[in-house]
Amino acid sequence: MEQKTTWAASAGAPIDAPTVCGAFQRLVAQQPTRLALRTRDGSVALNWAQLGDRVRQLAAGLAGLGVEPGDTVAMLLPNVPECHMIDLAAIHLGAIPFTIYNTSPAEQIQHKLEIADSRIIFTQHSFLPRVLEAKGDLPALEQVIVIDADAGLDEVYSAADEDFDFEAAWRAVDAEDPVTLIFTSGTTGPPKAAEWAHRTVMSQLRALAAALPMPDENLISFLPMAHAGGRLTGHYFALPHGPTITCCPDMRELGQYLDEVHPDLLFAVPRVWEKLQVAIESLIEALPVDQRDDAKRALREGDARGPVGPILHRLGLDRLKVAFVGGAPSAPELTTFFRAVGIPLLEAYGLTEGSLNIFNRIDEFKVGTAGKPLPGVEIRVAGDGELLVRSGLNFLGYRKQPHETAQTLDAEGWLHTGDIVEIDGGDFVKVIDRKKEIIINAAGKNMSPANIESAIKGESSLIGCVVTIGDGRRYNTALVTLDPEAARNHAKDLGLEGKTFDELATAPEIRAIVEAAVARGNQRLSRVEQIKKFALLPWPGSRIPTS
Repeated sequence: MEQKTTWAASAGAPIDAPTVCGAFQRLVAQQPTRLALRTRDGSVALNWAQLGDRVRQLAAGLAGLGVEPGDTVAMLLPNVPECHMIDLAAIHLGAIPFTIYNTSPAEQIQHKLEIADSRIIFTQHSFLPRVLEAKGDLPALEQVIVIDADAGLDEVYSAADEDFDFEAAWRAVDAEDPVTLIFTSGTTGPPKAAEWAHRTVMSQLRALAAALPMPDENLISFLPMAHAGGRLTGHYFALPHGPTITCCPDMRELGQYLDEVHPDLLFAVPRVWEKLQVAIESLIEALPVDQRDDAKRALREGDARGPVGPILHRLGLDRLKVAFVGGAPSAPELTTFFRAVGIPLLEAYGLTEGSLNIFNRIDEFKVGTAGKPLPGVEIRVAGDGELLVRSGLNFLGYRKQPHETAQTLDAEGWLHTGDIVEIDGGDFVKVIDRKKEIIINAAGKNMSPANIESAIKGESSLIGCVVTIGDGRRYNTALVTLDPEAARNHAKDLGLEGKTFDELATAPEIRAIVEAAVARGNQRLSRVEQIKKFALLPWPGSRIPTS
């Protein structure tokens, strides 16, 4: 018997624009002189009017280069201003911009460009070799524009047609038109291109604004825009109130950006919050004895806002109205710690196909749960415990994959999430398992163990089985077993005849062959998917070496 719980939509949306284009143009008209997009070094500092002009010019240039409504515009770029500007320009044409993870190897870049039917890609010099390698097998990819070349984006600006009607172009965009592609992690095979509609984004913003404070001061764009959470919280979240977006192209420098920007909203994976907790605790330890004791006592009592206030200011965390942790499982103690120091850290739930749709609230939360559905989000728990979701936040479907779309989004509009959940008496949702095998590492990256294992195993017949381990960890490791028949053949060739399988598994000559195979397989994987360490076993079921 199904368990059903439904929440009705509520009013209070900050904007009524049906499309992202309309929401952006609203900001340009209402807040023209407010700083919109900047870099930390000040080399780029555009107010909303200036950003609007850049978007208009780029849209005209893209049209001049042949980009039409429904075309895709690919980007292999870090979080730089050009990435935001090109994205906004493309949607004003009715085109579909999307970004590719910067760590993607040429094989994955090619796959994504092929699914998207991309004829144009923007990149920078550091990624150009991989793009050109991918382009070799993609005759449809006509243009590669390198934004940090001497000409920069001049090639686009100079292609503009003076007769291009920008106003007519963006007003022709419909709420159900695609606004972007978000590629899945490929947990059931090659990555799929989830198409979001303008309606998806605008429904997300309205739902969040009805339940939580939205940023109106500062945002930091640091999570990859190829990731649903990164695209939402560092790009689209500026649309309701027009906070300044500061571009952080290297996540490793986030601490420096926090110190300068002092954002009023921060969404990050558990690993980032864990590092910030360590930073706070280290600064507490460095306090004079009496202050340190006061801070620790306040932490134990669950209210350290006063003693830790100066530390939060020093770290740039003092102006947070709301903070989210998501993308991977997090320990309840993490939420408890940040709430004790005065940061309203909220656990939340979302997925590429359904956006961020379940949240704890600032004054209505339950540690260890994802919270309650946002206004306008209906949920249903199927008989096997799977969470089903229906709302305007859902995606349109998988590009070119109608069968897979129908399996995920049924005829009644219910999204089958693949997550097994429990709902308590207070209507709080707790995710307890996955229906399908998946790895989510400590940084929130979703990975398909089957894809990883296939890439490694395919590099040598000597490898019998590969088991990837990486859930909740900083990097992937693996257990690798020998194929019995191949091991005998290699033993003969290497002069190791007569050795037992246990002895072969520890033989340097055998180890070297497997190491080389793992290295070759890693070249077919993105950096976060790669196997960093492995244990070699003679056969499945063998005891793992302890030395």
